[in-house]
Amino acid sequence: MQANEAALARLGGDAAGDARAEFTRLSGEISHLNTQIAALDATIATEFPEFDKLARPHPLSVADVQSHLAADEGLLFLYSGERRTFVWLITPDAAAWHRLSLGTSEIGESVTAIRQSLQAAATVRAAEALDDAFDGPSTPAFDRLNAWLLYSELIFPLEPYLKGLNHIYTVTDGPLSGLPFGLLVTDRKINGQNNDPAALRATGWMFQRHALTTLPSVESLALVTRDRAAPHADQLAFLGFGDPIFSGALSNPSGGQFFRSGAADLDSIRALAPLPNTRTEIDRLAEVLGRDQSRVHLGADASEPAVRAAPIDRAEVIAFATHGLLSGELRGLAEPALVLTPPDTVAPGNDGLLTSSEIAGMRFAADWVVLSACNTAGSDGHPDAEGLSGLARAFLFAGARSLLVSHWPVRDDAAARLTTDTFTALRAAPGTRRKAEALQSAMQTLLMDQSDPTLAHPAAWAPFVIVGHGGY
Repeated sequence: MQANEAALARLGGDAAGDARAEFTRLSGEISHLNTQIAALDATIATEFPEFDKLARPHPLSVADVQSHLAADEGLLFLYSGERRTFVWLITPDAAAWHRLSLGTSEIGESVTAIRQSLQAAATVRAAEALDDAFDGPSTPAFDRLNAWLLYSELIFPLEPYLKGLNHIYTVTDGPLSGLPFGLLVTDRKINGQNNDPAALRATGWMFQRHALTTLPSVESLALVTRDRAAPHADQLAFLGFGDPIFSGALSNPSGGQFFRSGAADLDSIRALAPLPNTRTEIDRLAEVLGRDQSRVHLGADASEPAVRAAPIDRAEVIAFATHGLLSGELRGLAEPALVLTPPDTVAPGNDGLLTSSEIAGMRFAADWVVLSACNTAGSDGHPDAEGLSGLARAFLFAGARSLLVSHWPVRDDAAARLTTDTFTALRAAPGTRRKAEALQSAMQTLLMDQSDPTLAHPAAWAPFVIVGHGGY
């Protein structure tokens, strides 16, 4: 249609003879295409209403937002412009806002500085796992000063309205979408060294004050807080995929050519580092959620054909514990993907990479989808970043109600504990603890675990966020 419009513009000033006939023909084609697009939009709105509401959200008024909030909930919306940043807070009985003279560039610099201090060396699930230089966890200094400055600029002016809010939905854009607000520092006075585990445990963090849930937009609040659909008559409690088969043979993370001649290169995919802890993670989740109502796919069975054949439309919780890759992270990778056990030969729908476009075409009915892989939540904090990664959006579009996703390369051991402890906390208080509060509990447990000093660093306990419905 763009080609037709360009041709039409060139002909617009010439109404004689053949040009007039061509002008009429192109106008008719464009009108016909617009009619087809409108018909497709109507079909999508009718047959895929959840997708339509997420893809084309309808504005909510302050009163609309308040009607979807519980008495102890709020919604925090932040928007960064070129020169200023605006912050709005809506609670059930109030609305407040403020602006600060920091634009996208300045906010991006602070976010980048904080994220750089999160690059803890550990066994991770991402492109870094191609690198054999990792030799175990370390505790780098965390930039608590920048984490406090961001809190003081963005959140502190609204503190009087935050009192009594146990659960806050957050909506961000640009560089702020690359940072989970749970690791912002709420203490004005920062004591001790930034790499001292005791000092990190004694620090006040925003997640300790409020359980937090990420939303793709303000308008999506109405969608995620809707009543749950009736459970499937033959519903599974848990469906898990983990411990795909990889060799760990590739030593250079930038050397992997993941696509050759348009097809996935299986040798490079196989060369990713193995993730043995993901087997334990999936097994533990099955135990927590009910082994007799669970189905797990591990090792060679953690494959694309297994995902496509699985009852994803009737599982309450679905977990993928594997490597996650962002578009452009590795040579030839054009869109985000979860990595599964590669086949012997590439076949349609089976190349070892479950991409975001493939996921968006599936139909999920899960209350939770757990993406225990790195970089599945959002951006890296650059000014032009999107609010959520393609993987997260794809699962929401496909019907998932809530996602548990990560913001940066995840330590294999910490990821396993955070996911299983979240569901353990949730099952310990059925119907009385929010999903976001269960994650909050798991984060606090990991932070305070003195058996491993490196667990006090936010790189270990802060990567995961809940996207979508963070309530009961």
